[in-house]
Amino acid sequence: IVAALGIDKIISTAFGILNNSIDGAISRLDTLNNYPKVMSNLGISSEDAQKSISKMSDKLSGLPTTLDAGAQAVQRFTSANKDVNKSTDYFLAFNNALLAGGASAEIQANAFAAALLMEQLSQMYAVGTVDAQAWRSVLTAMPAQLQQVATYMGYTSTAVGGDLYTALQKGKVSMEHLMQAMVKLNTEG
Repeated sequence: IVAALGIDKIISTAFGILNNSIDGAISRLDTLNNYPKVMSNLGISSEDAQKSISKMSDKLSGLPTTLDAGAQAVQRFTSANKDVNKSTDYFLAFNNALLAGGASAEIQANAFAAALLMEQLSQMYAVGTVDAQAWRSVLTAMPAQLQQVATYMGYTSTAVGGDLYTALQKGKVSMEHLMQAMVKLNTEG
């Protein structure tokens, strides 16, 4: 009779939702516990690591981006620049640009796609130059925001082969400068 009334599906769905919520809470707790340890291995003080995770937690509240994704991105940036505060700002600026960029709902809702974009950006940052395929991915996800950054920096085109891309590729503009411009636009509009 339970199956006939469809109650078994309701119960199964409820347990699935509860299980996902518990998994998410455990993952957030793991992030909060492991983040200072990972940052310590990168030479970052526990106080600075705590400030970073608190800032991300505050700024990501109500957004589809998870704290786990933020922590992983900040760790990648910090491994390249040894500055967790700067890395936190870089992540938040890129995340806000991605969300504001009108990226397809698939990218915004798909944590894997967003993480892949962040991975591509952090790899370009670590290497110090742009990669055509990764640049196209970032450009597709946030075309207007990347154009705003280009204009702010005095460039007209963000396309592969465009003046900003070429300046980044030839080292006339560093990835550091690009990220700083993104942070400035994120904080000042």
